[in-house]
Amino acid sequence: MGKITTKKKQLTLGLSALVVVVAVALIAVISFSALTTYLNEIFFVSILVILVPSAILDLQHQRWISSIENQMPLLVRGVAESQETGMTLIRALEKVVDNKMVSGPLSKEVKQLVIEMSWGTSFEDALTNFKNRINSPIVNRFCVLVLEASRSGGTIKKVFTATAGFMEEMKDIDRETDAQMKPYIIVIYAAFAVFIVTAILLVRSFFAPMEGSEQILSNTAIGGVGGFKDFFYQDMLVSALTGGLMAGKIGERRVASGMKHSILLAVLGYLIFFVGIPPNWM
Repeated sequence: MGKITTKKKQLTLGLSALVVVVAVALIAVISFSALTTYLNEIFFVSILVILVPSAILDLQHQRWISSIENQMPLLVRGVAESQETGMTLIRALEKVVDNKMVSGPLSKEVKQLVIEMSWGTSFEDALTNFKNRINSPIVNRFCVLVLEASRSGGTIKKVFTATAGFMEEMKDIDRETDAQMKPYIIVIYAAFAVFIVTAILLVRSFFAPMEGSEQILSNTAIGGVGGFKDFFYQDMLVSALTGGLMAGKIGERRVASGMKHSILLAVLGYLIFFVGIPPNWM
């Protein structure tokens, strides 16, 4: 578990997209008929190739962020209590780490903060560097609050004491917000399930029995049952992609967090379709 830089995320996404483009081009050159026959499967695999690596990196990065955010109230309270005993800010930060009040990624970032201040960097500059390295909503809010209070003339000791309770309140508010948004994610999954069931029932119970009737279902004009299968497969994959990204934006306030939902929906949808309405090439 560690920080994943934006550059690494962009490079991974770009390479994944490049692999898909090259693979599709090769298939088209080798056998264009294969491209048209297995178009739905190629679309499905392309989504996975593009999303899976990026989703893994994003999940690792978010775990790193969450580990830091969960311990920020402990850090602020520990520094505030240590300064109440007369310790300097640097010594208070060192004590919080030495006593293992914080651990993991946050302890490393605090050590870096202490080193910068020990080398003569001002508290404001060191805290700004700390904010930029982590770049998470809770840490950003905390750092901006402390920096503004410090620049307005307040003592750092009083700022940390006043901020300790505020940090815990912010974390509680975020937890409540996440809990309130979960029902909306369930709605997206339920809507996707309704679409899957409806598509299977339409193909198997409505379109398939009418395939031989030219007056009702013209194979040349609409493409027959095979055309409807292709339509529903492609619509399902697009719905999985967009619905998953919406779930990430609603549930975690980040579109990138929806990649895991998109992958799950696409895999489940394709497997159910594969059993319920097998592809045309079978």
